[in-house]
Amino acid sequence: DDLAIRQQLDDQSRIALAYFQLGRIYQDWGKYEEAIAHHQQSRKLYEQLDLQQNLANQWNWLAVCYREWGKYEQAIECEFKDLAIRQQLDHQPSLASAYYQLGRIYQDWGKYEQAIAHYQQSRQLYEQLDLQENVANQWSWIAKSYRDAGDYAKAIEYYQQSCHFHQQLSQDESTAKRLRDIGKSQCLLAKNTPDRAAAFDLLNQAEENIRQAIQLDTAGEYKQNLAYNYTTLGLLWSERLRLFEEMGRQGDGEMGRSEIPHNVSLTSADDLSLEDQIAQFEGCYHTGFTYFTELGQTINRAEEALNMARAYLEIPVIENRDKAEAIAQESLQIFQEYNRYKLAEAAREFRI
Repeated sequence: DDLAIRQQLDDQSRIALAYFQLGRIYQDWGKYEEAIAHHQQSRKLYEQLDLQQNLANQWNWLAVCYREWGKYEQAIECEFKDLAIRQQLDHQPSLASAYYQLGRIYQDWGKYEQAIAHYQQSRQLYEQLDLQENVANQWSWIAKSYRDAGDYAKAIEYYQQSCHFHQQLSQDESTAKRLRDIGKSQCLLAKNTPDRAAAFDLLNQAEENIRQAIQLDTAGEYKQNLAYNYTTLGLLWSERLRLFEEMGRQGDGEMGRSEIPHNVSLTSADDLSLEDQIAQFEGCYHTGFTYFTELGQTINRAEEALNMARAYLEIPVIENRDKAEAIAQESLQIFQEYNRYKLAEAAREFRI
């Protein structure tokens, strides 16, 4: 109706805006062909009107659509057109944003070196402009690229830089996110650390960072952050269970304090029985899921649930293939319902 009224009034710029808004609706719906068709209609009108800033924005939204759809070559093509216009307009913050968008495409594509290079270009521009929050965000995206590439030590280093910036800016919500990111990266590094004493130490550091995040998020009532904090704690407990199980196999097959290396720093958590540790693992995940449900974040909940399913498959002391498959199947149905193709592909990998 809004579009029909605008067409009757023959206000071309407003018609272009209406097409853009329709594109955004279809995009959020996961209907990417329809989204792209409407973004293209908007782009053509802005091109006819010679509204270069709006034209650049539409190329960007087309790139985002193609990226979310998993069509990375088309996404790159559109984003370079966005970049070219922004270079002509010589608006430095917009240029930094375009480099960031290129980084996102390369990251989702699994081309981490190119992603990091473009994030660095974005970060350098933001530094020149003294936009400190943007600088902090770029450090975070660089860190995530390293984490996705499996370089967890580098990820921790760059997440710490991002965290430091957010702390200086007194941004508690973002500081808490980075503390959680550091903790999650420490969990992943522990999983890939052969030295079990070092792995236990990493998990203790991770718990400390996640607990700090929970304190900040509880004080600020940042419920989405809390949801992720608790699912990350669930991941941490799964790694503790993995380590204790491995050390039990090294000894007489029973798990206990005698198998823990003498130089491992024990927290009160490590004194818990196996049953209590399993309860912590399941309880943390379900607390996180409850927050997601309260917030109506069905997709986020389903995505985090895949980590729980993975633990049920990979860790012998909690192995439950039926639970793993049930969780993965529920997540798959949600991803299919909301047209989240890449996530659906990840869920299908759990089929036994």
